[in-house]
Amino acid sequence: MSYVSRTLGSKEKVLFITGYHWLYWLGVSIITLPLIVVGLGTLPYDGLDYLYLALTILPFLYGFYYFIHGIALEVAVTTDRFVKKTGLISITSEEVSLDKIEEVNVAESILGRIFGFGNVDVHGTGAGSIHVKMVTDPVRLRREIQTAREQLRGRGE
Repeated sequence: MSYVSRTLGSKEKVLFITGYHWLYWLGVSIITLPLIVVGLGTLPYDGLDYLYLALTILPFLYGFYYFIHGIALEVAVTTDRFVKKTGLISITSEEVSLDKIEEVNVAESILGRIFGFGNVDVHGTGAGSIHVKMVTDPVRLRREIQTAREQLRGRGE
């Protein structure tokens, strides 16, 4: 069960959940793959294979770190709030009520426009801002936040 699902209020519902784009996962795979290929493909090892293994350990650790970071990210829009959760063991969540959101900014590079990813900044009153990088379909995320805000205003009237 996800963090967002566990923290829902009694009448709160999840409207949209997203995470890192597939290109993020492709990058993680590319930097972790050399150790796996060298480690399994060169059995039994000779002198030069140990050098190749040593050269692939640092990229593997870097990729493994970003893999853990990627599976630990949750970004969600509920009927009451916007949530970004990071961490597996030690969890950090950033949340802002929909009625406290002042603006939502989307930044997409040329590649982001082509492949459908970008960065989203959610600015709230008194809450600072929440930054989400390389998220899948950032325009839809902004639209879901705006739609949820409109529905929240409609319930309050």
